[in-house]
Amino acid sequence: MMKHVQLKWGPCIFIVLLLMISCNNQQKVKSGDESASAQSQTLTATKNEIAWMGTLNGKTVVFIHYQLDSNLIIGEITYLNTKDKLPIKLLGTIEDDKTYRLLEFDNSANITGVIEGKPTGKLFNGLWVSPKTKKELAMILSQKDTVLVSPDLRPSNAQIFGNYHYQYGETGYNGDLDIGKVGKNKIDFNILSLTNVERGPNIAEVEKDTITMTGNSFVYKIPDSDSCEFKVTFYKDFAYINYTKGYCESQFGLNAGIDGIYLKTK
Repeated sequence: MMKHVQLKWGPCIFIVLLLMISCNNQQKVKSGDESASAQSQTLTATKNEIAWMGTLNGKTVVFIHYQLDSNLIIGEITYLNTKDKLPIKLLGTIEDDKTYRLLEFDNSANITGVIEGKPTGKLFNGLWVSPKTKKELAMILSQKDTVLVSPDLRPSNAQIFGNYHYQYGETGYNGDLDIGKVGKNKIDFNILSLTNVERGPNIAEVEKDTITMTGNSFVYKIPDSDSCEFKVTFYKDFAYINYTKGYCESQFGLNAGIDGIYLKTK
């Protein structure tokens, strides 16, 4: 009976410790930052994160927490069975059918796990897949009542510039986004994404161009295209690219595209 009680409270103690660390690491909003006024209202509001705890394949205990910005999901996943219990960056989107698609990123922008599922009430069930081994694990989570305050995700102007990347395994889909400074509120950028090696690879590329930033984002229409337009939104350590007028048919190589989440690497 005593062993049962210890196992039940072990993860709860960890969540309390995680809560203390999270609260100490919150970033304060700089009221004098001119760019802050143009940021998403969702990001400026102080609110609590959504948290879940459960298992993968009935064995591996995980704790997930995140905040939402429109259809974007921004948070972390922690594997409680590991020795160090280090949080891993978890970024994703809510699809049109309300399915959640979450990506685990390591520090090199490699995607180490993909989670797909649909929260229903207090339950979040789905599937965890390894891009490297294709191994699939059933995920069963229950919502937790925590008080994790969402961190400020708005980037300063200096945090926008640099290189962004994503990679699905050694031979999988990958992409690069490069951002350089041109002048006040002006940047230059270029995007290159490839499908996996087994399929070609095929290329999606937007050649270097200059554009004016609006807050933490910009919208760009590819020259000489009918309706290929996309929006790039920047956060503190990643960028999100989404099409604004539907998928760019025939603009890129077969199955290639530039949309997705790119983690900042430099």
